[in-house]
Amino acid sequence: MTAAREMTLKRLLVTFLVFFSSPVFADHEAEDQARASKAEAMYEGYKRSFPGVRDISAEEAMKHYREGTVIFVDEREPEEQAVSMLPGAIKSKEFLSNPSRYNEKLVVGYCTISYRSGILARKLQKKGITMVNLRGGILAWLHAGGKVYRDGRAVNEVHVYGKKWNLAPSSYQAIW
Repeated sequence: MTAAREMTLKRLLVTFLVFFSSPVFADHEAEDQARASKAEAMYEGYKRSFPGVRDISAEEAMKHYREGTVIFVDEREPEEQAVSMLPGAIKSKEFLSNPSRYNEKLVVGYCTISYRSGILARKLQKKGITMVNLRGGILAWLHAGGKVYRDGRAVNEVHVYGKKWNLAPSSYQAIW
């Protein structure tokens, strides 16, 4: 390795270390952890509205996504879905038109924090259709490092339904 290249690499390393140890980065990290905790607490409160509905963590849902064994069902409004959706997600209307089409997949419903999808999962359960609920919704997905997409491209925007649910990671632009 040339001396100039080695010096460039050292400068990059120092810049990286300074940035990631800076108070600004630490503040964002602490803020994101607080937002994730608040979203989790909100979900726990909402969960009382759909007892008996099984939920799944974002990390577990990601594992199923990587294995190709999941279909995400988005239970949000069209204007929310237009901003971004989970990878490969379908709209609930599409799912409801033919739920048996997805019998070979783990069906995971979600919305902003998974209240609306929990209600949908409860209704479907009464009809004998199994849908698990994404614990903490799209917010939990983002806090776990998941990406959202619009027109097949990863984006850093997410519709959070309203100001009360403005709990997306700081690297995302929240829209409501």
